[in-house]
Amino acid sequence: MGLDIGSHSIKIVALERGTHHSYRLVHARCREIYIGAEAYDPEGPKKATVVPLLIEMFYEMGLVPKRIRHLGSAVGGLNIAAKEIRSLQLSEDEMASAMLLEARKHLPLDGTESIVDHQILGDDPKEPDKVRVLLAATTKRTFETHLDILREIELAPGVVDIEPLAVLNSYVSSMDLPDEGVLVFLNVGCRKTTLSVLGRKDLFFTRDLPIGGYHFTQDIMRDLSMEYRDAENLKTSRGLRPDVKRADESAAAFTVTEKSALEKLGEEVSRSLRYYVKETGQGLFVKFVLTGGTAGSKDLQTFLSEKFNLSVEAYNPLAQFDGGTTHDNNPWQFAAAAGLALRAQAV
Repeated sequence: MGLDIGSHSIKIVALERGTHHSYRLVHARCREIYIGAEAYDPEGPKKATVVPLLIEMFYEMGLVPKRIRHLGSAVGGLNIAAKEIRSLQLSEDEMASAMLLEARKHLPLDGTESIVDHQILGDDPKEPDKVRVLLAATTKRTFETHLDILREIELAPGVVDIEPLAVLNSYVSSMDLPDEGVLVFLNVGCRKTTLSVLGRKDLFFTRDLPIGGYHFTQDIMRDLSMEYRDAENLKTSRGLRPDVKRADESAAAFTVTEKSALEKLGEEVSRSLRYYVKETGQGLFVKFVLTGGTAGSKDLQTFLSEKFNLSVEAYNPLAQFDGGTTHDNNPWQFAAAAGLALRAQAV
């Protein structure tokens, strides 16, 4: 089972091992955390809100949490970091110490110590005396808060990953990376969009962009004088740029036009890719791969394609599983949960 507790919704993917290394999709469930007139909380959901929803979801699936033997879950939010480091060959203890110091450069301070893991990816092809190291980190407070939710419903913690890596694990488990150039992944969440650059030979890069689904909803709320729930429903049914007249047309003439969330996102993506080219010398971006709740938006896909002159793919992580192609309820939002389930099965 893969469990992805996001800032806006909870996603669960349950798999059953089949023959010849295949998997059958048993469950793919998503539950919005904020329903009715309740407005989205930019600070993230509280345990008292998440736990009852998790209990309901397990009940609906007919599963008993304490009987789950292979669980993969993810730590998300703002206090996480994933980065590829070029390092000299070091002993295990020296490498762990070096990665801890590196993690502290990238994690926001919350008063607790850093929790760090790393994996040697192989020799550095450009500098023979160095190795490529993948760093993953979070803070102790974030990690313990996550475990506390799992224990509350008697889920035994298994693999605990960080969300950006879970998304990429889902993709590389079923899709090939290009022989030349890199892919640009945009995991469009509610609070933020995580941009990741990944290729066979080039430096892995990831960065959080401060624009997400909630900011698209805010645009509609502002432009059409709507409440949160009405704007969220309109975004889902009519897109990020709904052709609807605002309630107070007279006020529109006196409103200073500001950049939309889409335009701001485009600027952040452009800035990040320029930085990547400057740092690595790699400028061959093959295509965008979109995941997250807004990945299926035609408005977003068209905007990115026109701005960057690249093809755009909304990645369906469930299609790799037996029975997964029939799931048509926004499948791209399950990328992290699918990656977590695959990692849990392997342990």
